[in-house]
Amino acid sequence: MLKKRSGFSDSLTSHPVRWACIFLAVWACVTNAMFLLTNYVLQDAFMLFLCFMLLYPIMTLAGCFIYARGCGIRIYMPFAMLPIVAAEYILFENFRAIQPNIFVTTLFGMLFGSGIGNIFADKKLIEQQKKARRDRRLHEDKKYRKILDD
Repeated sequence: MLKKRSGFSDSLTSHPVRWACIFLAVWACVTNAMFLLTNYVLQDAFMLFLCFMLLYPIMTLAGCFIYARGCGIRIYMPFAMLPIVAAEYILFENFRAIQPNIFVTTLFGMLFGSGIGNIFADKKLIEQQKKARRDRRLHEDKKYRKILDD
Protein backbone atom coordinates (compact mmCIF):
# COMPACT_ATOMS: atom_id res chain seq x y z
CA MET A 1 0.00 0.00 0.00
CA LEU A 2 1.08 3.61 -0.43
CA LYS A 3 2.96 5.25 2.38
CA LYS A 4 1.03 8.32 3.51
CA ARG A 5 2.69 11.71 3.55
CA SER A 6 0.81 14.73 4.62
CA GLY A 7 0.47 18.23 3.32
CA PHE A 8 2.42 19.86 0.56
CA SER A 9 4.64 16.96 -0.49
CA ASP A 10 1.72 14.52 -0.83
CA SER A 11 -0.15 16.94 -3.05
CA LEU A 12 3.02 17.60 -5.02
CA THR A 13 3.60 13.93 -5.84
CA SER A 14 -0.02 13.21 -6.69
CA HIS A 15 -0.42 16.10 -9.20
CA PRO A 16 3.02 16.81 -10.73
CA VAL A 17 1.78 18.60 -13.87
CA ARG A 18 -0.44 20.95 -11.87
CA TRP A 19 2.42 21.83 -9.53
CA ALA A 20 4.80 22.32 -12.47
CA CYS A 21 2.38 24.87 -13.95
CA ILE A 22 2.05 26.63 -10.59
CA PHE A 23 5.84 26.74 -10.06
CA LEU A 24 6.38 28.04 -13.60
CA ALA A 25 3.71 30.73 -13.21
CA VAL A 26 5.13 31.94 -9.88
CA TRP A 27 8.68 31.80 -11.21
CA ALA A 28 7.74 33.79 -14.35
CA CYS A 29 5.78 36.38 -12.33
CA VAL A 30 8.64 36.95 -9.90
CA THR A 31 11.16 37.12 -12.76
CA ASN A 32 9.06 39.71 -14.59
CA ALA A 33 8.50 41.67 -11.38
CA MET A 34 12.26 41.77 -10.77
CA PHE A 35 12.83 42.88 -14.36
CA LEU A 36 10.24 45.67 -14.10
CA LEU A 37 11.60 46.73 -10.72
CA THR A 38 15.20 46.97 -11.90
CA ASN A 39 14.42 48.43 -15.30
CA TYR A 40 11.68 50.98 -14.67
CA VAL A 41 11.26 51.66 -10.94
CA LEU A 42 14.71 51.47 -9.38
CA GLN A 43 17.14 52.09 -12.22
CA ASP A 44 20.29 51.24 -10.36
CA ALA A 45 23.13 48.88 -11.26
CA PHE A 46 23.18 47.55 -7.71
CA MET A 47 19.51 46.49 -7.95
CA LEU A 48 20.22 44.75 -11.26
CA PHE A 49 23.12 42.94 -9.64
CA LEU A 50 21.10 42.04 -6.57
CA CYS A 51 18.10 40.75 -8.50
CA PHE A 52 19.64 38.92 -11.43
CA MET A 53 23.00 37.82 -10.10
CA LEU A 54 21.86 36.82 -6.63
CA LEU A 55 18.10 36.41 -6.23
CA TYR A 56 17.25 35.02 -9.68
CA PRO A 57 19.71 32.08 -9.59
CA ILE A 58 18.70 31.24 -6.02
CA MET A 59 15.00 31.41 -6.92
CA THR A 60 15.48 29.19 -9.98
CA LEU A 61 17.61 26.70 -8.07
CA ALA A 62 15.15 26.55 -5.14
CA GLY A 63 12.08 26.14 -7.35
CA CYS A 64 13.63 23.29 -9.34
CA PHE A 65 14.97 21.71 -6.14
CA ILE A 66 11.57 21.70 -4.43
CA TYR A 67 9.82 20.33 -7.49
CA ALA A 68 12.42 17.60 -8.18
CA ARG A 69 12.50 16.57 -4.53
CA GLY A 70 8.73 16.07 -4.54
CA CYS A 71 8.21 14.59 -8.02
CA GLY A 72 11.58 13.46 -9.26
CA ILE A 73 13.02 14.82 -12.48
CA ARG A 74 10.29 15.53 -15.01
CA ILE A 75 11.32 16.87 -18.39
CA TYR A 76 8.50 19.40 -18.65
CA MET A 77 9.26 21.35 -15.47
CA PRO A 78 12.82 22.61 -15.85
CA PHE A 79 12.92 22.80 -19.62
CA ALA A 80 9.72 24.83 -19.82
CA MET A 81 11.71 27.67 -18.24
CA LEU A 82 13.94 28.13 -21.29
CA PRO A 83 11.15 29.05 -23.77
CA ILE A 84 9.81 31.56 -21.24
CA VAL A 85 13.23 33.18 -20.91
CA ALA A 86 13.73 33.06 -24.70
CA ALA A 87 10.39 34.82 -25.28
CA GLU A 88 11.28 37.54 -22.78
CA TYR A 89 14.74 37.88 -24.30
CA ILE A 90 13.24 38.38 -27.76
CA LEU A 91 10.31 40.59 -26.78
CA PHE A 92 12.06 42.97 -24.36
CA GLU A 93 15.16 44.72 -25.61
CA ASN A 94 16.26 45.67 -22.09
CA PHE A 95 16.13 42.02 -21.01
CA ARG A 96 19.23 41.45 -23.17
CA ALA A 97 21.25 43.81 -21.00
CA ILE A 98 21.22 41.41 -18.05
CA GLN A 99 24.70 40.08 -17.48
CA PRO A 100 25.63 37.27 -17.03
CA ASN A 101 23.49 35.89 -19.80
CA ILE A 102 20.03 35.02 -18.50
CA PHE A 103 20.03 31.74 -20.47
CA VAL A 104 23.20 30.54 -18.76
CA THR A 105 21.94 31.53 -15.34
CA THR A 106 18.61 29.78 -15.94
CA LEU A 107 20.26 26.66 -17.32
CA PHE A 108 22.68 26.28 -14.41
CA GLY A 109 19.99 27.02 -11.83
CA MET A 110 17.53 24.51 -13.23
CA LEU A 111 20.08 21.74 -13.84
CA PHE A 112 21.71 22.00 -10.42
CA GLY A 113 18.36 22.47 -8.63
CA SER A 114 16.75 19.51 -10.38
CA GLY A 115 19.80 17.32 -9.90
CA ILE A 116 20.19 18.05 -6.21
CA GLY A 117 16.43 17.76 -5.64
CA ASN A 118 16.38 14.37 -7.37
CA ILE A 119 19.09 13.15 -5.00
CA PHE A 120 16.85 13.91 -2.01
CA ALA A 121 13.65 12.58 -3.65
CA ASP A 122 11.79 9.63 -2.15
CA LYS A 123 12.24 7.21 -5.06
CA LYS A 124 9.99 4.47 -3.67
CA LEU A 125 7.09 6.85 -3.11
CA ILE A 126 7.49 8.40 -6.57
CA GLU A 127 7.46 4.95 -8.20
CA GLN A 128 4.38 3.98 -6.18
CA GLN A 129 2.61 7.16 -7.28
CA LYS A 130 3.50 6.48 -10.93
CA LYS A 131 2.20 2.90 -10.64
CA ALA A 132 -1.02 4.08 -8.95
CA ARG A 133 -1.61 6.66 -11.71
CA ARG A 134 -0.96 4.05 -14.40
CA ASP A 135 -3.31 1.58 -12.71
CA ARG A 136 -6.01 4.23 -12.43
CA ARG A 137 -5.59 5.15 -16.07
CA LEU A 138 -5.76 1.51 -17.19
CA HIS A 139 -8.50 0.67 -14.66
CA GLU A 140 -6.37 -2.09 -13.20
CA ASP A 141 -7.12 -0.95 -9.70
CA LYS A 142 -10.68 -2.31 -9.97
CA LYS A 143 -11.22 -5.86 -8.77
CA TYR A 144 -12.30 -8.33 -11.39
CA ARG A 145 -15.67 -9.96 -10.73
CA LYS A 146 -16.99 -12.84 -12.74
CA ILE A 147 -20.49 -12.26 -14.05
CA LEU A 148 -21.48 -15.92 -14.39
CA ASP A 149 -20.33 -17.10 -10.97
CA ASP A 150 -22.90 -15.92 -8.44
